[in-house]
Amino acid sequence: MMFQYFPSRALRARVVLAILSALAMVGVFVAPVPASAAPPPTATLSVSASTDPVLLSALNGAPGASIPTVLTAVNVQFEATVSLSAAQNKDTIVALSPKSSVGRLSTTQVVIPANTTSVSVDERYDTATSALQIHAVATNSNKIASGNSAAFRVESSLSVVAGGSSALTAGADGAGCTTVGPANPICGIVDLPNGTTTSAVMTIGPCIAGTPHCQSGNMVTQFIAGMTGLYTRDNPARMTLVCDKSLCGKGGVPHYTAQWAQSATDALTAAPACPSKGVIGADQDFCTDYVSSTRDNAGDLLLVVLFAKDVRGTI
Repeated sequence: MMFQYFPSRALRARVVLAILSALAMVGVFVAPVPASAAPPPTATLSVSASTDPVLLSALNGAPGASIPTVLTAVNVQFEATVSLSAAQNKDTIVALSPKSSVGRLSTTQVVIPANTTSVSVDERYDTATSALQIHAVATNSNKIASGNSAAFRVESSLSVVAGGSSALTAGADGAGCTTVGPANPICGIVDLPNGTTTSAVMTIGPCIAGTPHCQSGNMVTQFIAGMTGLYTRDNPARMTLVCDKSLCGKGGVPHYTAQWAQSATDALTAAPACPSKGVIGADQDFCTDYVSSTRDNAGDLLLVVLFAKDVRGTI
């Protein structure tokens, strides 16, 4: 005998609900539809830095290769230009900061007006470094990509010395190198018996970490001026690199080598020995005058380098 079961209307309703519930549960596990990609930025920020025009005018006539793109020092003014790759229809508020997060900029916010692409501001930085980069980010738009400046030096100190035909003697620290000590172990004193054709700028700042000459605490001194036609190999200018005994106290004078360059971008290279006192060799652009070099009564090293063009140097 065959038995056939006919569920009641209420039971059929429960079965239908159960099936619907199961279908609803299956829906929970369906893979989500991928979100659409974020829209591309409408513009990109960039930053460029340059020497303050007033400082640059003091060097008018000096060899261009000797002048860095950005010549500045701690709390010495330079210019920063913040740019957009495409103009926006509203003001763009831009926050500025050092990329390294070390030190502080004097101007930390600029506004690029609507329908324009750039703004320039006076800027200063309070920390010496061999590679400052300025980071720019829009604070009122998430559609503008951030940007950075190229790296540039911020010297520890910078001094401008009036030029002319009279003899010129100056120290890179602005104080005749009287600040030399363990905290500031190197300084350069220039002696130019025929003066210069422009004002002169002297700086001193940190060396570039990782380069062969960059000992712990070492510094680089720089001299920039117009000198064309004033000096020869037989009648050169000279720079005395004063090195504190805390860094240069071991070994005789010939044990030390000056590192030298005659442009703002050339790598520092060893300054060879001069053929005789006070003379640059015929095949040399600069040389170390070991005959004139000595130690002072405090034990500091005084290493003399002869040159006829603008220079950067260290030991």
